[in-house]
Amino acid sequence: MEEEAATPSNLPGLFELPEKIELHYLSDKSIFRELILQIRKDFESSGIAVKLLLNKRYSFDELSTILEDVFLKTGATAMFQLLYRVDVSEQQLQRGMPTPGIDTKLIAELVIKRELQKVVLRRLYSANKS
Repeated sequence: MEEEAATPSNLPGLFELPEKIELHYLSDKSIFRELILQIRKDFESSGIAVKLLLNKRYSFDELSTILEDVFLKTGATAMFQLLYRVDVSEQQLQRGMPTPGIDTKLIAELVIKRELQKVVLRRLYSANKS
């Protein structure tokens, strides 16, 4: 099966269904590895400990649950600092959360999807430079 080249029109969206993300992106071992590394890097630089193994395959739901658990143990300040670092905007949060409050499941999903966008964009632009 021929691998589809990443283009701005087929980047993973922040509000795509997890099943579509898993099927199209997380099944690729190299993209998955880069995603785990990106998550670990951004969490670490925000002062949040997260244990994700490079040699383990996580489903989207497993990854989301791990991050959600981390957020439940993390203070709001650190979590919002991470969202700023990852580049999830307040408007994106409000779009996903119709009611006031902190939905850690939604935040975890948005973080995964945004980190995945970074990985795919990096691949897209590094391929265009070659």
